[in-house]
Amino acid sequence: MGQARAGGGAAGAPDAFSGAQYLMGLQAFVRLASFATNAVAVGIAGRRAFGIASVRLELLLSTLLFLSREGMRNAILRLQTADRGGGGDDQAQGAAPAAPRRPSTQDQRVINAALIPIAAGCVLAGCLYAAGVGRSSSEPDPDGVPHHRLSLVLYIVAALVELCVEPLFALSRTRVLFKLQARCEGIAVSCRCAVVIATLLVGQVAFDGGGANPLRLVAFAVGQLAYAAAILMAFAWFMSRELCYPVRRCYVPRAVPRDRAQPRDGDAIGGLAATFVGQSLLKHLLTQGDSIVLTRFAATDEMGVFALVSNYGSIPARIVFLPLEEASRAVFSRMAAAGSAQGDAQNAARIMETLGRLQLLLGALVVVFGPLYAPVLLSFIRQNDSAVCRALAAYCLYLPLMGLNGFLEAFVHSVASKRQLVRANAWMAAFTAAYMAAAALALGWLGLGSAGIIAANMLNMALRVAYCASFISSWYAQRQVAGPRVAAMLPHPAAVGACLAAGAITVVSAWFSGPVPHSAQGRLAMLALGAALGAAVLAAIWRCEQPFIQSVRALRSSPPHHAKAE
Repeated sequence: MGQARAGGGAAGAPDAFSGAQYLMGLQAFVRLASFATNAVAVGIAGRRAFGIASVRLELLLSTLLFLSREGMRNAILRLQTADRGGGGDDQAQGAAPAAPRRPSTQDQRVINAALIPIAAGCVLAGCLYAAGVGRSSSEPDPDGVPHHRLSLVLYIVAALVELCVEPLFALSRTRVLFKLQARCEGIAVSCRCAVVIATLLVGQVAFDGGGANPLRLVAFAVGQLAYAAAILMAFAWFMSRELCYPVRRCYVPRAVPRDRAQPRDGDAIGGLAATFVGQSLLKHLLTQGDSIVLTRFAATDEMGVFALVSNYGSIPARIVFLPLEEASRAVFSRMAAAGSAQGDAQNAARIMETLGRLQLLLGALVVVFGPLYAPVLLSFIRQNDSAVCRALAAYCLYLPLMGLNGFLEAFVHSVASKRQLVRANAWMAAFTAAYMAAAALALGWLGLGSAGIIAANMLNMALRVAYCASFISSWYAQRQVAGPRVAAMLPHPAAVGACLAAGAITVVSAWFSGPVPHSAQGRLAMLALGAALGAAVLAAIWRCEQPFIQSVRALRSSPPHHAKAE
């Protein structure tokens, strides 16, 4: 039995990491589509409306979604998935083919847990609506942007519609259906982009009276509602072809017999969910702390600057870092469920070494090329003022820390006990306090703008990386197993030298021509230089990092080696 379970964990790793390519493709499409949509939207709606939608209303949306579903999503990953074949109980008992089939016992456990965020979201939506409308009752359209209250209501409705996806999303996640998830979100993002642009154009054409577009804020809210409706319908359609029972049964709670062979899963899911909810609240404060500080201390124009930078600068994070984090979280959770045998621990250490080196290589490319060439790219869409360029340069320095933290926290959340998670929450609370204080100082007193908030984020992320590294070292020491080695994560010196040489050449070139050449020909020439230097750096990495590249290919295409579990 132990050997079979270990093998199952091994098989999960290539499924997850090969499936991550679909998430990467999805994120590439999402970020590029969002980039194009935002470039058009800022030109039509203006930076102020874009800042309110991307900071203030997105904070409301993410708060509702994050607190409602994130804790339960992480807890569901701890459920044993050995029985995730999808067959119904009636079919297993030999019922007639015409009889309606029901979810299996394991699927029903997942469904029951995934229905909780919907109920929690309804309660939280009422509280947020009362708070939001109460604050805006005296001034329905703050900052001179019309239809603020209507936009707020539409965002809340969109969040409730999106929460209805949870049972279907949870079932697809237990089956590692990354391709299906990518299709559904790709459809939803396309609908959002199209609806936002269409609404803005309607407002510009129908209400062209020489003033600002009256639908400049409503367009983002209607687009979010279209996204929620589209992703719900897409999941319902595709999951109806994957499941052996009607989709409507995914919304019907049903009592299931207790699994005596694995009682811990059923007994601990509630406690783990509560622990993860607390952890999700802290994580939400960490990830949305910049929006909270901006809402409290910044003007709407500064919100627009930060929204632009976070949308453009997060393209590498969304395309590469987030899919790797999701895949590693799925793999580490399966390894933890398999019993944390020595072979699983060694395999997890090898995966972390590979991911660490990959993140540092990608981070080196972003740090070298991002701050130097991003202003040139932004000049083509007329968004290259000094505030945006400073904030974007800071964001490029922030990305490598974000990438490292992603898979390290994925391991901690996957293997930590309830007591260890509570202790981690306490540390995260301390880091949150330090971050909020630093961000308020940078924005309110030092006047550093968005760049100051990103610098505070770097401090926060460095503290989180240090804590995760300490936890992982202690976890492996307790099991007397060799943990991940920092030396194995460091890129080859030749690759680092190639990045530094490319950066030096770019700096010398910018010294003579200016950071952003005035003519279009000069900007194109600088981008051509960057493309040539980037190709040279990639060639150097390809030449000197072959062992690492082979390990990445092996991780993606074949089951990792596991020690035999007796």
